Amino acid sequence: MTKSCLALAFLFFVFALQLRAFDWETATSNGREYVSLRSFCLFYNFSYQAPAGNDRFVSRNTTGHSISLKLGNADIYLDGVHYVLSFPVEGGDHDWLVSRMDVIKLFEPILRPTEISGRRTIRGVVIDAGHGGSDNGATSRLGNEKTYTLDTANRLAKILNDAGLKTVFTRRTDVFVDLYERAHIASLYPDYAFVSIHFNSAMEEARGLETYCLSPRGAASTSSRYLTRGDIQKLPGNDDDTLNILLASMVHSEIIKLNPGDATADRGVKRARFVVIKQNVLPAILVEGGFVSNHMEAARVNRPDYRQSLAQAIARGVIRFANVMGDRHMQLPGLSPDQEISAPAPKPISLAPPPAPSGLAHDSANGTIKGGVTSKTGASQPVVPTPTPTTSIHKSKKDKNKKTVATPELSKPPQSAPAPAPSPATSSNSTAQTGASGKSPTSTSGGALNLSEPKAPAPSPGAEKAPPEPDEPPTVNIYPTGSTPPPPGSASATNANPSPAPPSTR
Repeated sequence: MTKSCLALAFLFFVFALQLRAFDWETATSNGREYVSLRSFCLFYNFSYQAPAGNDRFVSRNTTGHSISLKLGNADIYLDGVHYVLSFPVEGGDHDWLVSRMDVIKLFEPILRPTEISGRRTIRGVVIDAGHGGSDNGATSRLGNEKTYTLDTANRLAKILNDAGLKTVFTRRTDVFVDLYERAHIASLYPDYAFVSIHFNSAMEEARGLETYCLSPRGAASTSSRYLTRGDIQKLPGNDDDTLNILLASMVHSEIIKLNPGDATADRGVKRARFVVIKQNVLPAILVEGGFVSNHMEAARVNRPDYRQSLAQAIARGVIRFANVMGDRHMQLPGLSPDQEISAPAPKPISLAPPPAPSGLAHDSANGTIKGGVTSKTGASQPVVPTPTPTTSIHKSKKDKNKKTVATPELSKPPQSAPAPAPSPATSSNSTAQTGASGKSPTSTSGGALNLSEPKAPAPSPGAEKAPPEPDEPPTVNIYPTGSTPPPPGSASATNANPSPAPPSTR
């Protein structure tokens, strides 16, 4: 047994070196670490051409993955799916920069899921129907969130059970369950995953689907403009950062198929510190299945066939996740003939419209964001790249005085042979074009990417004025419980909130 453990540990270390040994071009800006877009593309085998001006960078790699990103913007498309980065893409002296945290906590688990350390067989799912009892959640003239979430949860359980996964509920009836109790229930099932089901509410025009997982330690939540002291603390859910984002990615990529041909309904995979995900010791996500504050989506959510389709889409994502985690081959639930016809092909990323504003605009140490400007709504707006004097690309070098290297979290050996990562020699001899400034970064051999947890950064200036993050998704009830909604079709019913929807504050 001891020999087997040592052999497994050695394999973990060998595959960790693949990220570490690559000749990364790194940079530091305002105390945060970044890698150049060029070295990112080389490592993940994306084609690279120096970004020009304010154009969107679009590329595909040798294994069929696609990426689309923009300078000064945290909203990206990966394989046609909308994600919100922990930090916007920055502009350096020679090239665009992608944060090291996003490489480790988002791109690596999604692009190379079989190499995630901590993979374990998923035997079941804890299903959390949001709200309940005295807590109605969001309400519309047709119904309330607590009823829709419980119905969807029951449908999801049946689909998962039929596929071979066990299920546990945080609530089976219309009762109130404390948020911390929901996380405690999850802790009793260590080989399960956790899925919380909600339906959204905001201003009337807001619409679409969102999936949340926990923010990494040292990164603010998607809706926050500040890095607070709470964002620096390690939470129970941060132990599964890479598993959280992979589960969120697989579920979200399935639920957005409920809106074929409508890329604007993909509001993205986002980050938050809601109690049920931050206090959870399982891979955990929270799914927002539509806006009951939007009249068209409220009518859709009220339909049993839509809730069945939503449950089926969530189940497909969860089963895909369980298959990767345990090298299993559980069959995905089949789609009805209508759904098979309407399910979209992967979106051409070059034609995708700008994603809905994420609200992400983190203040850096000096209160600004290099490579972008912050709008009044909190959305990061792209700007034309300019040289950043305080941000320079350099090659990271090995610490010769360091006797041991901590095993990083991205060190699980793959079960199937992945596309080979470029070697340091490949990086040095690459014929890729130069960076945004027209100059090639200085190359030296032996560069490495620091895969350890980031050091605790200082809170943003003014962070003490930031409102506390909500314990669960906030609700904006257009028709509060006990009020009489206007009759369907009336002027007040169709124009209850005439002002445009602000960026998501979830």
